Amino acid sequence: MFYVYDDLDTATYPADEVHVITPDTPVIDLSEDVRQTVLLSVPLKLLCKEDCKGLCPRCGVNRNQRSCECQEAEDSSPWRGLEGYMNR
Repeated sequence: MFYVYDDLDTATYPADEVHVITPDTPVIDLSEDVRQTVLLSVPLKLLCKEDCKGLCPRCGVNRNQRSCECQEAEDSSPWRGLEGYMNR
């Protein structure tokens, strides 16, 4: 988010990220900007280390310690229907 004093400065930044403020603005509420920044900085998949195998989504076994007997579903990918278009 960018805060500028003059409308002329808005052309250099994306329009949805600019707030024009005036010199008589007593307070700038940064709470929403901070909240969004924190949410976007958290990784989608938390791992203990880079080579972590994670937990089995079916039985919950720690795949770093032992393997499980669960079978991965063949059609579990939501992108399965688009596979044929990749090689065209």
